[in-house]
Amino acid sequence: MKKSEQYFEKNLNFLRKKNLYPVIHEVDGPSSFPEILIKGEKYTNFCSNNYLGLAGNEEIKQVVAENIRKYGVGSGSTRMLSGTLDVQVEFEKKLAKFLGKENSITFSSGYMANIGVIRMLADAFPYFDLFGGGQGVIISDELNHASIIDGVRLSKAKREIYRHSDMNSLEKILKKYKNKRKLILTDGVFSMDGDMAKLKEICELSKSYDAIVMVDDSHGLGVLGPNGEGVAHKLEIYKDVDIIMGSFTKAFGSIGGFIATDNVISDYLRITARTYIFSDPIIPAVVAGLIKALEIIENGGELRKKAIGNADMLRDGLKGIGFEVLGESTTIVPLLIGTEKKAIKFAEMLYEKNILAPCIRRPAVVEGKERIRFSVMATHEEEQIGELLNECEKIGKFLKII
Repeated sequence: MKKSEQYFEKNLNFLRKKNLYPVIHEVDGPSSFPEILIKGEKYTNFCSNNYLGLAGNEEIKQVVAENIRKYGVGSGSTRMLSGTLDVQVEFEKKLAKFLGKENSITFSSGYMANIGVIRMLADAFPYFDLFGGGQGVIISDELNHASIIDGVRLSKAKREIYRHSDMNSLEKILKKYKNKRKLILTDGVFSMDGDMAKLKEICELSKSYDAIVMVDDSHGLGVLGPNGEGVAHKLEIYKDVDIIMGSFTKAFGSIGGFIATDNVISDYLRITARTYIFSDPIIPAVVAGLIKALEIIENGGELRKKAIGNADMLRDGLKGIGFEVLGESTTIVPLLIGTEKKAIKFAEMLYEKNILAPCIRRPAVVEGKERIRFSVMATHEEEQIGELLNECEKIGKFLKII
């Protein structure tokens, strides 16, 4: 081993010795269903973001299979080089209409959408600067998703962090930059805490201080809103949100990401966002499946009702037992543990009872905020949630959490 590699080995050895290296289970077959197989044994799965169960939907699978025969299994090159396909254009138009926006752009992942788009909304135009304006300023909630954080880091713009959902903290920062181009970034549903952004208040401040608002609604899309349009529609303020970003890996049960906005910003990003210009798009057959998924989501009131009902059942049950539970009416139910050692042990003890639920710790959350994060799906049965509650109560008492 090279001397320079010993640094990595020392850190790995430390983590393994302290039982801090994360366990990654090898799943036999699909990993997004309520029941999965690990080494041939059944486990109840509470760590999938397949909120509406669409990853296994037979209609969607049939559409994808048919379009593989039509388009093949790859896209060939980037859309800037080899052109854009009819199915991609169709989906982007339908998605924009669904979200009440003029246009949308799809990316190969939600992560690629954020790291490509954020910097170009705050940085100067990359090719020349005829009109001045230069760098803007990015103002981001402290609990935003890792992909937002990385997108901010890639930008050359000034960046500021406001305390989580603290509007006084946000306004104080906005006042500092009256003459700057300002971009406010927030999750719609915070993926580790399960709470919704104070989007109404954010939009009011954005009007007062002439700021652009971008919402990452990956965990709200498909689940919240009258027809699954997300947090902005649930709060009836989607017209005030300038850019809605999301991922198709959650309620859509697929792969890819997007931004939906007006024509000006959309056209600007198509020639500046490097992850759009230099990365291949979502596989065409999968895009065809996304069109079908969007149709199901628009008419999926019962699926949404079941997903939220299941999550409420788990959340209320955990609170009734005596646990501290974060979040509100979303499909993410975080059970706060508060120490890394107990959180790891809690997840291990659930696994011993054939229940898979992740222990969330550094770097996903700060020290002292360790938790078990339950993701609840429409396809979970009440009996499975009841079994989970029973095991949580036993473990909570054993670990002296309740």
